[in-house]
Amino acid sequence: MALTACGAGTAAPASAPPSETATATPTPAKQYSTEELVEFAKQIKAADGSTRAAVSGQELVAQYDPLRALTQAAIEPTTCKDLGTLGVYQPIAGSTSAGTVRAKTGDFMTAVALTSGVERDVLQASLDTSKSQVEACGRMTISAEGQSITATTEKAEGIGSVPGTVSFKTVMAFPDGRTGTLFTANAIKDGVLISATASGNNGEAGGPEAAGALLDQAAALIK
Repeated sequence: MALTACGAGTAAPASAPPSETATATPTPAKQYSTEELVEFAKQIKAADGSTRAAVSGQELVAQYDPLRALTQAAIEPTTCKDLGTLGVYQPIAGSTSAGTVRAKTGDFMTAVALTSGVERDVLQASLDTSKSQVEACGRMTISAEGQSITATTEKAEGIGSVPGTVSFKTVMAFPDGRTGTLFTANAIKDGVLISATASGNNGEAGGPEAAGALLDQAAALIK
């Protein structure tokens, strides 16, 4: 009901204070330190219930060096040389980072990486790049010394339960007839980009569940 001036007729509706009419400014997501991310990583458990050592910064990047060695080969399309669809961790300039050591549990080699320390839109840009890689690098060939590996990537659904998750499956066919399957899931929870991977040979049963469990555990720790 509109207020009226004392002793006067009905007044025009009063204007709402600026604080009521202005759009509320969203609270910026927390940016976590490397030490905080390390503590998260230490709490993430593998499928067998074991915990793994945590790595951070350059150590986290370095554990993917064996895969990065493939960049010395001829890769087509050439725009896919960062090997993002093969599960190689993609560091973000100026960010903080930590994750679990890559290790095999059961039939799958798994790992999870956490990235923070930058604005959320920077994390979102990285997530958007993951989406575009699925299309741009849907079929890759990696050739060296007369032999070729073919990698086929497609979107995957149902990996983990974090809203907005970008997930995909990559199948690699080797010259000797072997195949390998990799599941990757990336999602942002508050101010942290979570990247979980699970890879195995000759099959895919259990891979989505392995990657999804890591993703969901990490997200539950970020509050």
